[in-house]
Amino acid sequence: MPTNEVHIHETNLELSQAVPTEVAVGTEIAVKVKVWCPSGCDLRGGSVTVKAAEETVATAELTESNDGRSETSGLTIKVPGQLGEYAWNIIVPRRKVRGVVHKRSALPISFRTRPHATSLAVWENPSPVVMGNPFKIKVGAKSSGACELQGAQIEIHDEAGARIGVGTLGDTPWVETGGLYWTEVDLAAPMVEGVVSWSARFAPAALKIPHDGSSAEFSFATVRPPEHSVTVRVIEKDNGIPIANAQVRLGAYMAATDESGLAKLKTSSGTYDVIAWKGGYQSPSMAVAVTEDMGVQIEAVVIPKVDPCRPL
Repeated sequence: MPTNEVHIHETNLELSQAVPTEVAVGTEIAVKVKVWCPSGCDLRGGSVTVKAAEETVATAELTESNDGRSETSGLTIKVPGQLGEYAWNIIVPRRKVRGVVHKRSALPISFRTRPHATSLAVWENPSPVVMGNPFKIKVGAKSSGACELQGAQIEIHDEAGARIGVGTLGDTPWVETGGLYWTEVDLAAPMVEGVVSWSARFAPAALKIPHDGSSAEFSFATVRPPEHSVTVRVIEKDNGIPIANAQVRLGAYMAATDESGLAKLKTSSGTYDVIAWKGGYQSPSMAVAVTEDMGVQIEAVVIPKVDPCRPL
């Protein structure tokens, strides 16, 4: 006599790798789901579903077979763009395979979302700057998730924490930076002579996707208004030949020598160390008292080249 008996099998599922406990908002989690029947049934052709309560987040088909387990080729889960803790389920629905009913099974997954990190860069900050004079700097911010940051603000704070400047990130990233959104900020040097350390701070509150804030310090020197011109001549000591493209520092000021070995710098009255350097030369530093326009000569010595193959 015919029988109406229905065979019912259990199903089991697991992930090839665990879901991270913490994931950046708006990103994706790629996993592989393995499903098997204790009786060894081939479950390919079925599907798995990721659900947040009653909402379907993702689905994938069981297309591969490995060691008696049917697997998805890959399952991509889109993470919410909001901060929070999430408890979802990966579900294998009830399904009849060649006359055998396979039970529904579920695997819970949980994770929490975190903001994207950001980083800041400051460049083209001039030094020295005359006390009280206006100047500009460029500041850029980058998202660890390659998110768009245009419209967010960059604040500049002084050493006491007071906000002294603000800029808004533009629509276009800096060329060849892969997402460094930037702005130019107008500032004014303090009326104090010396080295100044300020900070740029990223304020991500206006962004749609949550980000952590970040900061970056930058320094520059402030000087009194220049009163005198100092011409520095750099030559080879043995023959008096001018040395071009030598870097010259006079206190906080820097300049490079021209083809005649001359560099002109302007400074206020005071006593300064004058230093010149260029690869292949060695030169002494000297102190000069600047009270009027003046000239200084530095005699550099050629450093002998060493033949690495010649025995000592």
